[in-house]
Amino acid sequence: MNVFRLGAAAVVLSALLYRRCGNDWTTFWKPLQTDFKSFAFIALIGWVLYQVAFITGLNNTSAGNSAIIMSSAPIWTALIAAFFAIERISGVAWLGLLISLIGTGVIILSGPTEVDLASTYFLGNAIILVAAILWGAYTAFTRQLVQKHTPLSLTVLALIIALPAIGLVSIPYWSAIDWQQVTFMHWVAMFFSGSLSTGLAIVFWNNAVKSLGASHTAAYGNLVPLIALFSGFFMLGDAILPVQLIGGTLIIGGLVVMRWARRRHLARD
Repeated sequence: MNVFRLGAAAVVLSALLYRRCGNDWTTFWKPLQTDFKSFAFIALIGWVLYQVAFITGLNNTSAGNSAIIMSSAPIWTALIAAFFAIERISGVAWLGLLISLIGTGVIILSGPTEVDLASTYFLGNAIILVAAILWGAYTAFTRQLVQKHTPLSLTVLALIIALPAIGLVSIPYWSAIDWQQVTFMHWVAMFFSGSLSTGLAIVFWNNAVKSLGASHTAAYGNLVPLIALFSGFFMLGDAILPVQLIGGTLIIGGLVVMRWARRRHLARD
């Protein structure tokens, strides 16, 4: 699935970048001439290792465990960005990030998907934790590259570099696919997931990293459970519990605190 999903993202985004480059392939590939190693590093952690770790971890643990562990990604982004002096994070911003993270945990833990601490899930939980750290690292290290290159070129070129590795990883699993069970709607879903949910969404994400910084962008990832909560309500008729509304309030409140801290920091500078 990742081969087709990421392949769709590469095709759609490459077409957009080619148009942005004035239909000139020299301009298209130019960023790799100066920063190939950096692009390859971003491709490795964000498009290869993270993808493999997340899928493998999810296959060896519960959805609830995966959700709660992946919600720690903004914390890892902030820690890595601070440790490598990529950006400075104020105490107030840390507080906002923590509040938002607590809100995310409240929504996940009060939802229908159970968190299971059974020892049988230990390996899967550990791999998902690695995935969360990898995504945090991707977001943090992207901060430096988007100051030199456009978010679109960064996303496309890193994805193109990663595709051969993803293809190699997938080879042992091709024989397990029952192609007769793959319908037209499955292809539509993979194209949607690749071109929009993965492709354009990551371009927007990298653009936010450029504008807001890695840590502040990562915190907005905590909105995913909240959006899923309301999507389930409007599209599937799922009930929303009062405690989940409290969690949503904490998420938004934490983001407001982080935004206020950032504006105060910019005013000082």
